[in-house]
Amino acid sequence: MLAELDSPGEWYLDRQRGLLYFWPPEDGLESAVLSVLPTLLSLNNASWVTVRGLVLENTRATAVTIAGGEGVRVGGCLIRNVGGGGVAVNGGANHGVLGCDITQTGESGVSLSGGDRATLTPAEHFAENNHIHHYARLQRTYRPAVGLNGVGNRVSHNLIHDAPHNAIQLGGNEHVIEFNEIHRVCQETGDVGAYYMGRDWTMRGNLIRHNYFHEISGPGLHGAMAVYLDDAASGTTVFGNVFYRASRAAFIGGGRDNIVENNVFVECRPSVHVDARGLGWMHATVAPGGLMHQRLAAMPYQQPPWSTRYPELARILEENPPAPRGNRVVRNISLGGTWLNLEKAAEPGVTFEDNLVDQDPHFVDADQRNFQLRPDSPAWQLGFRKIPFEQIGLREDQWRRARPVERSPRDGG
Repeated sequence: MLAELDSPGEWYLDRQRGLLYFWPPEDGLESAVLSVLPTLLSLNNASWVTVRGLVLENTRATAVTIAGGEGVRVGGCLIRNVGGGGVAVNGGANHGVLGCDITQTGESGVSLSGGDRATLTPAEHFAENNHIHHYARLQRTYRPAVGLNGVGNRVSHNLIHDAPHNAIQLGGNEHVIEFNEIHRVCQETGDVGAYYMGRDWTMRGNLIRHNYFHEISGPGLHGAMAVYLDDAASGTTVFGNVFYRASRAAFIGGGRDNIVENNVFVECRPSVHVDARGLGWMHATVAPGGLMHQRLAAMPYQQPPWSTRYPELARILEENPPAPRGNRVVRNISLGGTWLNLEKAAEPGVTFEDNLVDQDPHFVDADQRNFQLRPDSPAWQLGFRKIPFEQIGLREDQWRRARPVERSPRDGG
């Protein structure tokens, strides 16, 4: 009601008369913008087009949409104050969003969808070296900084922070998530993951490698997870990541054939979680005729290339599919916090080997968050492999001239 317009920053739309009433904020406002354009740039079946160095703002939906085509680049742009997302890619091949700053979006930052799941043909889209923060202002859940669907797309060297819900949401196969720094996400919603995927045995071959997750907690009973392999998510490798104060860091929710290897966990609670929910409360979903079987039947999982790339999936119906099996937790370092939350029913389906738990790993300088290992670390004797921590996060290149002024906590800022 118009009578409720009684405070700075509020607005009221009289739809019958076509009038918008707006009370500017108390701190003053030099100008006001009313956006009416749905999107700023639409590239349909375009190839080898570069959009570079622009400020893109004040549109009602997504700033840039790309459909079909090949080799489009959106680079070095500032995208802000949009009602939808920053950049949405749907189909085509080898499109990239790189070196952009994306902030104050109503929904997501970047969405990449492409590749053929039936043939496991990759699209090779990528989001690289972007600074994505303070997004999902209007739609507060399931609007990630980067969303992935399809086959063979990549998210690398991004800095993602300050959001109500998740940072990376994944659907599909053989995506690579690497060298990203993610912190202060999942701030408003519990039972959520900074990285999230779930409820599909067929989404396999995904790699989460050399990322830095820190300061992730989340409200409510369940809080937030750093890597959330929810509801029987399977066939994912979590390798060489650093988790610092990342709550429930590596979470296997009843899935199969997941690998958690060569990671550093510091002050997480717990570092690793494995349960057997398919044998309990989730049984109806994994029972014959349920959602998991429907999604399994939709893929040619018993034929090449599926049967050769995912042999465990090809025989899943012969091996009590509701039960977690084939999970491996090997050569990880866990210091402080708690190491493990393992449901008894899940224990037969997980292998633990050569983990260094609550023993001084000889970090270079833990007080300054330098979690590299000194030459005398006992972890080397267990076969631990060096994590290229110095390469994680944003980097200067032809698209991004400099890093943000605000220093990362990893750098002591």
